Amino acid sequence: MAMQPSDADAEPARLLATLRPDELSLLHWVRTRVDAAMVDEIAALDYGMHVEEYRGSIEDLMGVRRLPQRLPWRPGAVLGPASGREPAPDDPRGHVARLFACLVVVCTDDVVWAAGTLAGLVESALVLGPEPTAEALRFVAWCHLHHPGTWRDEPQTRPFLILGLLLLYAAAHDDPAGEAALRDAFVAGAGAAGEWRAVFKHAADGDRRQTWRILVADYLAGRDPQDDAARTMRTWFTPLPRDARRHRH
Repeated sequence: MAMQPSDADAEPARLLATLRPDELSLLHWVRTRVDAAMVDEIAALDYGMHVEEYRGSIEDLMGVRRLPQRLPWRPGAVLGPASGREPAPDDPRGHVARLFACLVVVCTDDVVWAAGTLAGLVESALVLGPEPTAEALRFVAWCHLHHPGTWRDEPQTRPFLILGLLLLYAAAHDDPAGEAALRDAFVAGAGAAGEWRAVFKHAADGDRRQTWRILVADYLAGRDPQDDAARTMRTWFTPLPRDARRHRH
């Protein structure tokens, strides 16, 4: 019998309990690093219109006690594009701004590609270093436990929450057994969700599928090629040519 997604979700439960899942831990880290210039850049993304209104609505999000379930047109019209930007690796300000946009958008009912937005969040956290990576791990663990926004109604995308946990956990902890549990849980959950190409296409658009491929390729480099789950992941996430990855390194 095929493993159901709920069974796969239960696999890393004991590990997740040690991570102190938190809805706002990443926002607390980000909001002390988002300056007025970053807010202005995001607020101008709707072709420079209604900048003052966007600025005020973005600033309001910095102090929320719960992340919004739905985004009104302002600030949603600028946070969506901000979450889809591609900062260079040597642009920490760009990654802080994208991290903020992604963490808000990924929890809402409005996002079309929640798993794609998660890829941007994971990538920016990893680029920015150990502290945001640790806070992103707590945030994604919270998302995995509560399935906010479209994660609630799109169970076939939920294995990507485990994938995000795996990549962040591997960067934050030296724990091969924990990594193995998360790898196995991701492969089991994704396999139960359907045929892989259809699952991946449903989860993310083309740019973010590429982001996941790059992140997974970097993670798998040097991992045991005989590990069944790692081997499956190599099959699923075809490595990109080196020149397609040059802007990430």
